[in-house]
Amino acid sequence: MAAVTALGLLSQGAAWAKGTQELIVEQAARLNIELNEQEAAVLRRTLPIIGRRYLREMDSTPLLKATMEGLKEYDAALAGIKKTAKDEDAEAPEVTPSEYRRIALALNKGLNTLDAHSAYMDPNSYKELKIRISGKFAGLGLEVTMDDGLVKVIAPIDDTPAQRAGMQTGDKISHVDGTPIKGMTLREAVSRMRGLVGTTIRLTVLREEVTDPFEVLIVRDVIRVPAVRHRVEADYGYIRISGFSQRTEQGLRTAMTKIDDALGGNSLGLIVDLRNNPGGLLRQAIRVSDVFLDEGTIVSVRGRLEEDNDLFRASDGDLATGKTVIILVNEGTASAAEIVAGALQENHRAIVVGYRSFGKGSVQTIFSMGDSGALRLTTALYYTPSGRTIQAWGILPDLLIESDGKKSGRREEELKGALSRGEATPHVIGPRATIRGERCNQLLAKPMDDHDLACAVALLRAGSLDRLEHLASSVAGSQQDASRKE
Repeated sequence: MAAVTALGLLSQGAAWAKGTQELIVEQAARLNIELNEQEAAVLRRTLPIIGRRYLREMDSTPLLKATMEGLKEYDAALAGIKKTAKDEDAEAPEVTPSEYRRIALALNKGLNTLDAHSAYMDPNSYKELKIRISGKFAGLGLEVTMDDGLVKVIAPIDDTPAQRAGMQTGDKISHVDGTPIKGMTLREAVSRMRGLVGTTIRLTVLREEVTDPFEVLIVRDVIRVPAVRHRVEADYGYIRISGFSQRTEQGLRTAMTKIDDALGGNSLGLIVDLRNNPGGLLRQAIRVSDVFLDEGTIVSVRGRLEEDNDLFRASDGDLATGKTVIILVNEGTASAAEIVAGALQENHRAIVVGYRSFGKGSVQTIFSMGDSGALRLTTALYYTPSGRTIQAWGILPDLLIESDGKKSGRREEELKGALSRGEATPHVIGPRATIRGERCNQLLAKPMDDHDLACAVALLRAGSLDRLEHLASSVAGSQQDASRKE
């Protein structure tokens, strides 16, 4: 690799604004670290953005030092792979990483000294992000994961080429167009399955009840991934929002219209399920909140620069026309989903049910760098209508479902590099009541496997938290009386 430039470590408190060339100086050469043209270009573009736009003023030294360490670690690991192959008298594996892989790993090690969510995305990663945001892509229509080195089908998406071709939950894909999946990452395998609309792909499939592998031919098409799903029950509507892409608000409006057409005046209200929703677009979270509000503040955003500060208010027009709204949350409810839960809770428009949410209260801005990918940088924090931060605190539900003690996932404060809570929040809202999940099922004529949803339904039918607590106490008392009689 030809040495074209070098990365310099700035002294304590050195200003970022002196220009990119002063950041790329003699230290890398002194430490014998070389950068190619693409890597140097990435650093020249990212470092000034970080210095100018990051959430807080910061010393550049830890970031640059960690980036340097990342470069050295990458080179050492690569040398180790080649040495192992040589020592074993084997053919050295052909290492042909993306031209951005080395700088991506190194720069992300540096960015992790800032917080858990800032990151550099190489061109392929940036392309994947844009596909996720758009809510549509050209592919097959499969939800997949990796299982023992093969791609395993979680589920085919309804009305997609994969479903029409007969793909089933549990199928395992071993080859794509004759190329083995073994050795690929999930991202690499998914990338191979995507392609131009109208082109045909050949999958080799293993199915549990079929003795031999078989091939499936599928013609790629535009896949629209619904961020909103709904169903109509006898006396309420259930809406599941799995993420906030460009199509979420419209999907919500469509779902609510269909529920209203089906139930009319017979609806007790809506249950909006935000569990395990990782977030997404800030603007979509604001629009989704506004669907249920006639007035009031939705969220405020505050950053280091004036241009990063904003206050978002609701416009007139509650599509639910005042009907009861219950929001389901858990520790997987994050970011944009927490904005919605907090806005509706503090505007007294919804009752939040479940567990303390994830606590991601930071805003990331995407800075495109053309053919060099993009920088996702934390530029602000968001605050609920009352002015409290969600960062590392999360949203506390009005009705807290007592945990069974099983830990189902990490929260923001447990992430490496997570931003601190930053300020005391003495006026944290909730919980107003607690209940055990199995107790909710005792209040329903037809028990549910999903205890959280059972609590939401029981609350909706009870009409208020006070009434739910009264009913739950009555059931508990009746059971105690029955036990004494026995």
